[in-house]
Amino acid sequence: MQPDGDGLGAETALFHYLKRARKSVRIYNPDPLPKRYKFLDPEGNILLGPGEVELWDQCDLWIIVDTNDPRRLGKLWNELPLRSRKIVFLDHHPDIEPPEKMHYPPNVTVVSDTHSSSIGELLYQLFTELDLVKLNEDMALGLYVSIMTDTNSFRYSRTTPESHEIASEMIQLGVNPEEVYQAIYSTKELSHVQLLGQLLQNTRISKSGRLAWMEMRLDLRKKFKASADDTMSFLNILLVLKDAEVVCIFREEDDGEMTRVSIKSKGRVIINKIAMELGGGGHDYAAGLALNVPFEQVVETVTSRLEDLINTPPPKPLMSKRP
Repeated sequence: MQPDGDGLGAETALFHYLKRARKSVRIYNPDPLPKRYKFLDPEGNILLGPGEVELWDQCDLWIIVDTNDPRRLGKLWNELPLRSRKIVFLDHHPDIEPPEKMHYPPNVTVVSDTHSSSIGELLYQLFTELDLVKLNEDMALGLYVSIMTDTNSFRYSRTTPESHEIASEMIQLGVNPEEVYQAIYSTKELSHVQLLGQLLQNTRISKSGRLAWMEMRLDLRKKFKASADDTMSFLNILLVLKDAEVVCIFREEDDGEMTRVSIKSKGRVIINKIAMELGGGGHDYAAGLALNVPFEQVVETVTSRLEDLINTPPPKPLMSKRP
């Protein structure tokens, strides 16, 4: 649900790789393609979603990218095990904790590499090992978008030397970095910037100043005609706060009942365990969750848990006695 640049770029690269290897393949997402990623599929016949393509009655292999959590597939997950002989998750997130929360049918395999910066990086390694076909510009564009967006333009701590090396190769294959960046990030309407300004004016911080957050109610988002995807980059602005170790944004979803929370850390506080405890997941320093309880309750629950986490001193290392 709500696919981002990592997932969409990976899907695009995988689609073109498999098609060139003479496989019968199609893409399906539970949610529509966000407008700013339409350059990945200018003809509108690859990155398809609800109402745009029918699910196959049966297929040999279903590949799910950028998650190890079946709950992120929504209602689609109830159908996939019945429609596919084999299902593979390609992921780079930590395992869901506790493991008993997840139930996978016997025909499911999870392939995960938490050291990969993105699914694009993981796919590049798989493509290199398989060596079915040579990479072309279409595949390169998908891989570059995946790596660039999930490393926040190569600024996150999970950026690896391989991230830069792969990006360099993709540029040699014809990817234009400036065009990709502008297509993804220079997409805001004036009303979206005004919405951001209002959110920034009402930014809240904890008593310690080490936690900062924005609260985006549905009526406010509708007033400024902003979709959920239009607000995805807002949270990064709070990372400029000097004292804030952790930042988050609370967004009331279109149904008016679900509240989605995105959380980021500057790299000194690991936050994904709290997200997992509340039914979400993610990376050590970038995670999220969604709760179907009143908005104010979500804000109180998440901020209090994060404040406790931030202010809990790390355990002292054990001192070994000299013989």
